[in-house]
Amino acid sequence: SDEPFEGEVLTPRENMIDIVGIAEGFISNFDENNGENLLFYGTTGLGKTYLCNCIAKSLLDKNKIVIYQTAFTILDILEERRFGKGDKELSNYQYELLLDCDLLIIDDLGTEISNTFTNAEIFNIVNTRLLRNKKTIISTNLTPKEISDIYTDRVFSRIFHRFNPLKFYGNDLRWE
Repeated sequence: SDEPFEGEVLTPRENMIDIVGIAEGFISNFDENNGENLLFYGTTGLGKTYLCNCIAKSLLDKNKIVIYQTAFTILDILEERRFGKGDKELSNYQYELLLDCDLLIIDDLGTEISNTFTNAEIFNIVNTRLLRNKKTIISTNLTPKEISDIYTDRVFSRIFHRFNPLKFYGNDLRWE
């Protein structure tokens, strides 16, 4: 929309143009060791998942290894690795792929059940990837305040100090 939105400086359209420009820069500078990670946040239906898919496709076309999973599914993988009775070799492979892929996209952060285990695992994945200079995109419907309330200070600090937070706002595009 070209109409002002709830006290924001940019209109939703201007904001999306800025965000798309940042995403294009992320793709074109992907091979640079610049520590760039992205956090997409905002309510549902604003294009966060769509933009994640566009970035993933662009990087897959450049032969990058991209893992795109919901936070819920990632924690299922981690839970199976830690506590499961299944194929240990497979769960270890999946775990290492989460840590070593060129780009990990964690979609819908905040939909998983939050407890000591999930907080520790989210921190471990994010922190390990940062230490290995691997890029990550996190998408969430949570506000920064809600992220701070749900996750430990360590998780919040890593995300908000090492990721470029991009706020999506406007009207739900699914209904327009």
